[in-house]
Amino acid sequence: MLKRSAFALLFVVVIGMVLWGGDVLGDRKYRADVIAAAPLYSLPPHEYPSSNPLVSTLRPGEHLRVLRVRYGKDFEALKVETKDGHVGWVIGGEGIKVASRG
Repeated sequence: MLKRSAFALLFVVVIGMVLWGGDVLGDRKYRADVIAAAPLYSLPPHEYPSSNPLVSTLRPGEHLRVLRVRYGKDFEALKVETKDGHVGWVIGGEGIKVASRG
């Protein structure tokens, strides 16, 4: 009985990891272009923090690598990495044009 429980647990963990990995890969197919000065936040906006310190302000034309995509009420938040290694969150539409390559 213990072997069956262990196998079932392992199966659930593996399936969960496969689904999570697919979600991450899907998010990384997005492209984000900085089209106007845009804030790079340190905390995820979709969690509605009471204050959200800025990591930096992005400049038009700056290259961003999308790491994750999340949604809040009436907005799309993207976790991005800048060319110089800064990681933070941007909101689609606040100087950011979001496109999906998928």
